[in-house]
Amino acid sequence: MHSVDIKNLTKSFYRQTVRKSYTTIKSALFSFGRKQEQTGEHLHTVIKDLTMRVPQGASMGVIGRNGSGKSTLLKLITGIYKPDSGSIELHGRVAALIELGAGFHPDFTGRENVYLGGVMHGLSKKEITERFDEIVAFAELEAVIDDPVRTYSSGMFMRLGFSLAVHTNPDVLIVDEVLAVGDARFVNKCKDKVSELRREGKTLLLVSHDLEAVERWCDEVVWLHEGIVKDRGDPRRVIDAYRNWVEHAEEEDIIKAETEEPHAIQSSAFIDTPTQEQEVRRWGSREIEITAVSLHGVSSEQSEKRIFHSDDELTIEMHYRTHQAALVQKEDLVFGVAIHRHDGLQIYGTNTDIEKISLDKVQHSGVITFRLMPNQLTDARYTIDVACHRKDGYAYDYHKHVIEFAVRQRGAACVGVFMPHTEWQIA
Repeated sequence: MHSVDIKNLTKSFYRQTVRKSYTTIKSALFSFGRKQEQTGEHLHTVIKDLTMRVPQGASMGVIGRNGSGKSTLLKLITGIYKPDSGSIELHGRVAALIELGAGFHPDFTGRENVYLGGVMHGLSKKEITERFDEIVAFAELEAVIDDPVRTYSSGMFMRLGFSLAVHTNPDVLIVDEVLAVGDARFVNKCKDKVSELRREGKTLLLVSHDLEAVERWCDEVVWLHEGIVKDRGDPRRVIDAYRNWVEHAEEEDIIKAETEEPHAIQSSAFIDTPTQEQEVRRWGSREIEITAVSLHGVSSEQSEKRIFHSDDELTIEMHYRTHQAALVQKEDLVFGVAIHRHDGLQIYGTNTDIEKISLDKVQHSGVITFRLMPNQLTDARYTIDVACHRKDGYAYDYHKHVIEFAVRQRGAACVGVFMPHTEWQIA
């Protein structure tokens, strides 16, 4: 038997663009009550022919980027929205933790709202009375339960809504990013309660961006993308596929942003008259010019990358060209790199002079390759500076923030600026 049975579900919304013709208070008053000019209207399908079944007692996770249709799906299941086509069948009492406290009246006391909300969840007055003390105790609101809820803090309000929902003895529990209710201690209390309902054989439908929680709690995961099921199955497999897809999309965004930047490095031209923006990000006399910079994995034979994990190798390639070879002395030539975090903090910098690297093989043109392991960088976005200069600091060609990349740790991520090599000993 299925607790949730969805067949061929489709939901669309009309999107309208309205042009406001007034710019002053006077024109706004004259325009009051008039229908605004519609400059565009189209039908946007959020859920497309979706079929999904959740067996009784199973835990189903729904993941996907913002705008993929996750919240719309839950609102269709709970009856907030009506489908355009398809069917939804629910078996048993449903508790939806979507908007905690929805339906509470601000001028009613906590006690009155518990009875009001309990009726909305399908409980009788007798059932509410039997569970009232337990609901209030779980929410930790005994001292203020007879105060109007408009005097509650947002955390108190949500705690009461959560406690009411989970104490209605639901057969199906629908959760949409609302487990972070109150302080850390109460959050753990909420998670323990959800785990308890799972052990009792309740059906769980969880929508969350917390992929670790989805993997921990769910028997199966559905990945929604633009209203359709992109993948479904074992939580670890589907979540890994989703993470890889997100990283690939982020990588494409970084590369696209680089190509659109006015200071983006050019692969061929020697810029005699750089723009003001290029002067800010690039400077030097250009006897030697860095013509291109690229990021790869283990070797340059691999395609360019912008997302790296702690066990990846990061390879920086600097293509150079010498324009005035007679003015450049190899023994006085230096190539360098620097890594900055997205907020501008310099994380690391080195050059061929510091590391005593010989540049005798430098020709009219060629490639300088620099490799490092990003295993000491924490989760963040980073930018790279590359430079060619003399030992006294005279710049031939300096490119600031020329290329961007991101580090993504596998599993739980450390915090801070870097990750030193560490060792734990327990006696």
